[in-house]
Formats: sequence, C-alpha cells, structure tokens
Amino acid sequence: VNGVLYATTPDNAWAIDARDGRILWKYVWKTRGGTHTGNRGFAMWKNYLYMTTPDNYLVSLDVRTGKENWHVEIADFGQQYFSTMAPIVIGDQVLVGTGNDLDAPGFLQSYDPRTGKRNWIHYTVPMNPGDPGLDTWPSLDAARHGGGQVWMPGSYDPETDLYIFGTGNPTPGYTGAGRKGDNLFTCTLMAIKVSTGKMVWYYQTSPHDTHDWDSAQTPILYDGTINGRPRKLVSTAARNGFFFTLDRV
Repeated sequence: VNGVLYATTPDNAWAIDARDGRILWKYVWKTRGGTHTGNRGFAMWKNYLYMTTPDNYLVSLDVRTGKENWHVEIADFGQQYFSTMAPIVIGDQVLVGTGNDLDAPGFLQSYDPRTGKRNWIHYTVPMNPGDPGLDTWPSLDAARHGGGQVWMPGSYDPETDLYIFGTGNPTPGYTGAGRKGDNLFTCTLMAIKVSTGKMVWYYQTSPHDTHDWDSAQTPILYDGTINGRPRKLVSTAARNGFFFTLDRV
C-alpha cells in the first residue's frame, strides 16, 4: 500500500519499504503461548491494521507507526482455540475466524474497526434447540462439540452483501460413530449476510466427513454462462478432490 509492505508471522508484524527492504517499524505481541503454526496476514481499514494472534486476540495497529490501538480476545485460550486467519474488512466491519483441533465449535465474528466491540457471532454448528442443521447430528451435545472451524478468509459479494466462506471438518475427525448424520455445517460452503451475521444459504461438500475432507478454502466469485444463461457463480476446490461451482445468489 503506497510503497509499503505489511507482513506478519505469529506474534510479529513489520512495515517494510517495498523499494529497498528497509524496516519502517516492527510490532511484537507478548503471547500466552499456544499453537504457533502460522499467520495469514493483515487486514487494513483507513489508517488501521488488524492481525490475529495464536493465543486468540484481534490486534489493531496504527499503520504509520505500528503502535497498538487496542486488542480484544476473540476465542477462549483455555479451550485450546488458536487463530491464524487474516481478518477481512467489509465496509465498517472486521470479520475474523479462529480454529480448534479438539471438540469445540467453529464460529465467525464481526468487530467494530474503531473500538474492537463485537457486532455479531455466527456459529457453524447448531448450538441451541431448534437451530438449523440440528437434525443432522445425533444430539445437541454432539453438535455443540462438532467442529466446523473457520480457518481461512472467505470472499465478499457486494451486490448481495454475502460473505461466502468454507468450514472445516467435524469432530471427532476420523471416526463418525458418535456423530451419525450429515453433521451440518461442517465441510460446508456458507453464505452469511454481513449486515446481520445470519446464514442465507449453504452447500455441504463432504457430508459426514471421516477423512478431514474439509471445505476451508477461499472461494472464487465470478460471473459466467451456464447452458447459455448468465449466472453469478462461486467456485471452490474441496479437499475431497472435487471442484464445486454454485450459484452464489
């Protein structure tokens, strides 16, 4: 941006002059520990930068100095969540997901870019009686511990205000005996209305997954022609070896 590269690794961030490699500033996060597998980068809104930390904080930095504006906890460190996803800025919202390799539920959240106040949270598995998809689990307890983590950024369609993203595998990961059913909304492409945090549609790419065939890839939005008819499309390559194309509306 304007001749400056902004880079992250777990617990660290830099502003680098793109012309000569000179470091303009460095930021270091004082971590509680946790899983340090990687960090997928910054989001930017006006003069603010946003990054996630392995111990589950969303951090806001001043783009000019690297000084911290604020930080907020986005997931429970005690439940062994860890965060690697690059946040996504849509309008006046910062969207961020997190992950877990145990039996905790996945979720997507929206935060105010100015203050760090949470706007909404959307769980990717049923959490309450009557929630959509509950009938695809043997019990509410199984669903609440069902996984469906939000590992990767999604894609935004401004025409429909839909944020489309993929979810991770169900838990337990490699044995489905205790979770009979399709296990929605794991291994699923989901479309969320950004203004409300509510799901508009979904397509499950691997029902009742037992091979870690998740759908946690960043989908591609484009306009194309299907059978001679113009269509608004979204495509994703799932880990089950299939390439899916759907109507994104």
